[in-house]
Parts: sequence; structure tokens; C-alpha cells
Amino acid sequence: MNKPVVYKILKISELQNSQQEEMYSLFERYYNDVNFEMFKQDLQEKTHIFMLYNLEDEIIGFSTIFRKSISKDNKNQYTALFSGDTVIREDYWGTKALQKAFFFFIVQSKVLSGKKPLYWFLQSKGFKTYLMMRRNFEFSYPQHAKQTPKNIQIILQDFYSDKYKDAFKPKSGLIQFNDSKGAAKAEVCSPNRHDLLNEDIQFFIKRNPNFHLGDELACVTEICYSDFAKHIPKYFLKVPLLSKFFKNKEFSSKYN
Repeated sequence: MNKPVVYKILKISELQNSQQEEMYSLFERYYNDVNFEMFKQDLQEKTHIFMLYNLEDEIIGFSTIFRKSISKDNKNQYTALFSGDTVIREDYWGTKALQKAFFFFIVQSKVLSGKKPLYWFLQSKGFKTYLMMRRNFEFSYPQHAKQTPKNIQIILQDFYSDKYKDAFKPKSGLIQFNDSKGAAKAEVCSPNRHDLLNEDIQFFIKRNPNFHLGDELACVTEICYSDFAKHIPKYFLKVPLLSKFFKNKEFSSKYN
């Protein structure tokens, strides 16, 4: 049974120094080639953070993200979400609290985006991150089932080229730095025999064979209202949809 988890969505500007230090202490347990300055740089470019706490008020996970409007020209305007550092303490793996926090954030972002498309940009350092995207969003790319649409490919390449310059390789779709910016430790990111039977994981490893060295697969998802219908029964209901809808007590939760 999953342990109770409390989630809270904060602006980066609301974080205290003590929280940042506690977050980094957790983060460096799971990633190689990281330091506190690099960690703070990631925080400074983001706008929000999903914080996860246990009932003892310890930080047991977090994920950073920014939300901004992008306008390349009058015909190509959209709202961009971009995820950064993410980690959950191992004894809490399996909790759906992060997905719940993200759900509320993307619903709000979709409404604020109005008629403009909403895209979520995600760098996949490991197959678990990639799998989370593929399982939850139909229009997420690249994927094994279908080729990335041309208009989506253009948006993907423009975004990552602007952000990472020569470190982004359009041909392979990988972000490759001269010096690692953080690679998940082998005991965290290595797929087991069962994992390797999954077509999405097979695809990820084929596209990003050196993920364990810090290479990242550049991904993008177009978030549509139809996606939300899948998230409600998956993350908010223990029982089938429309059954005991208001009686679920799986998680305590806070939302700002």
C-alpha cells in the first residue's frame, strides 16, 4: 500500500534556502555529476515546483517546471511547459501524488492558454520519465507507434535549438552536453528483464542508448482536453468512474 503523501504547488520565489538544501540532499542521492550551483540554476529558470511531503513533513520528492507564452510569429503562438529536475525518494516510488499535482497544473495552464496550443517539453534522461509521458498523453512524441507530425517536429526542434544551441542534435533528437549535466545512477535507471518487454521502453533505449551517461531525449506533448478524461479515473479514483466518486480518501492534499 502506498504511504500517504501531501503535495503542494509553489512558486519558485516562495522557496526558502533550507528547503532548497533539503531538496538537493535528496536529489544528489539519485543523480551523478551534479552540484548545488547547477541545481540552483535549474530552479532559477523555472516558475513553479511540485513539492511532495510525507506525514512527518519531510520532503520526499519534487519536480520543477516553467510556464511561459512563446511567440515565434503571429501564426505560431503557444504556451510552453518545460520540466526540470525531478526526484522521488525510493521508499515512495509508486505514489501518484506527483501526477495529481501535475494534473491540476496542466488544467490551469490549458485554461490560461485560451485558444493557443499548450505544449509540454520534457527531457527524458531515463525510461521511467519517458514512460510516464507516453502512458498519460496520447499526442506525445517521439514514439514508436507513429511518426512525429511535421508541425510538431518543427516546434520541438525550434524549442530545443533555442534553449540548448549546439548541444541539441536535431538529427538524433538528443541533447548531448560536452560535460554531463546529471545522469541518473545505474541502480535507479537500469531497466530489468520485464521492462525490456515494453515497446515504449525498447523505443526509448533505441533512440537514446547512452542515457546512463547523461544523454537526454528531447520530447514534446501537445496537451488536449481529451487527455484529462483519462487522468481522473487513473489518479483520483480507486473504483470505476461514477462509483463512490466523492468517497476516495487515498491521499491528503494541499493545492495553492
